[in-house]
Amino acid sequence: MRKIDLKDYEFDGKPYPVTGTLSILMFNPDLKLSARDLIVQDALAKKIEGAGESVILEEVDYLKVKRAIETVKGWQRGDLEFVSRILDAPEIEVKEA
Repeated sequence: MRKIDLKDYEFDGKPYPVTGTLSILMFNPDLKLSARDLIVQDALAKKIEGAGESVILEEVDYLKVKRAIETVKGWQRGDLEFVSRILDAPEIEVKEA
């Protein structure tokens, strides 16, 4: 399981909307999603959008998010915090009650 920090941050005095940006990138045309993949990706995006300040993802879902981030080209310095939060998301253990 991976925990991703979804809190917005500021860069050059402007807000960086982490959740919104991630949701948009999940549907990047370069991912070449099939119809089935689109449905699965949408469910994952909705989970992220409803998560609040952080989201805990199973490894299979984390890899989908990571793939979306790694597919994008043309990142800029203002994106560094965002990209780091995804690619360096800590692994966590979740214990069942």
